[in-house]
Amino acid sequence: MPRILVADDEEELLELLKFSLSAAGFEVVPAKNGQMALELAQKGKFDLIILDVMMPFIDGYHVAGEISLDPKAPPILLLTSRDFSQDLAAVKGSGATAFLSKPFEIPELLEVAKQLIEKRK
Repeated sequence: MPRILVADDEEELLELLKFSLSAAGFEVVPAKNGQMALELAQKGKFDLIILDVMMPFIDGYHVAGEISLDPKAPPILLLTSRDFSQDLAAVKGSGATAFLSKPFEIPELLEVAKQLIEKRK
């Protein structure tokens, strides 16, 4: 079963993502902020990491940047509610593999997650 780290400071969205990804057959490890996500990512083995951009303590860009320094790092999917044109350079420079703009549909997120995990194999 693929293992996914999901970090978002919005409690309701984190629960929705956890429920939806679990129902789709993934093992989900939640994190409520960037610092927690970074610590979990450095300690655990994941097939995908999903990060909200705007989180307390450490934002998603910095978490992605730290994680992507490891050549064995899993794919990283950033979730952003900010304007795409403003975020494009930051997303590309963060080391993230892909991104989705909020709001997104859960089927879209599941499809992207499956594609990123499959590419890694």
